[in-house]
Amino acid sequence: MAERQLNRRVPIPLYYQLKEMIKEQIEDGSFQPGDLLPSERELSERYGISRPTVRQAIKDLVYEGFLVREKGRGTYVSKPKINYGFIQRFVTFYDDMAQHGLAVKTKVLRREIREAGKKIARFLNLDPQDQIIFLERLRFVEDEPVVRVQNHIPYRLCPELLKEDLTDRSLYHLLSEKYGLKPHRAEIALEAMVADEIDASFLGIEVGAPILLMENITFMEGGMPMDFFQSRFRGDKGRVKVEVMGGL
Repeated sequence: MAERQLNRRVPIPLYYQLKEMIKEQIEDGSFQPGDLLPSERELSERYGISRPTVRQAIKDLVYEGFLVREKGRGTYVSKPKINYGFIQRFVTFYDDMAQHGLAVKTKVLRREIREAGKKIARFLNLDPQDQIIFLERLRFVEDEPVVRVQNHIPYRLCPELLKEDLTDRSLYHLLSEKYGLKPHRAEIALEAMVADEIDASFLGIEVGAPILLMENITFMEGGMPMDFFQSRFRGDKGRVKVEVMGGL
């Protein structure tokens, strides 16, 4: 697959696009822990952007723990973070808020068909060239934005999904009732982060404010993945409740 390029036609800052591209290369193994990152000059020339733009992307990745700077040596890929395991009762965000009597609204930000790529393909047991449905939504609770969600669903499971009205409704209810895609279990990872410019803009918080990243792989009965989603929650508006099952 050809190397991705920065898209100057979308209202997403170039530094943020570069940051996400480098992050994807770290997560899919193109950059390994301990690898030396190309210099600011090399990245500037490769993508046709200014060195301050490159510097901002690298600064954010260092702050988020993906990169580490060593004085006089350069910038290196950090060691992987430790995964903390737990078991949780499966319930969607929409259902959980509704059960507590809270009003939930959803705004669809993006919806498109794209190639899975290495990272998403690994989570969904696909080939990198396979198509997925990408959904990005902003969810409000009591009229305040609290979480930005990005879903990645294998296209072949529900090719008509993009025609659906996903405003103010539960995605998983729709997938279950109309397409027969019933969630059976999920693997979830949680990570504390800080808001970047995009998070701050959508969630109505300051850059650097605490957020919680949740990565979730949802499986159907039989073990087939039906969705990989990432949720970025405002840290000042809630906490994650974990229900641990007994049985030592």
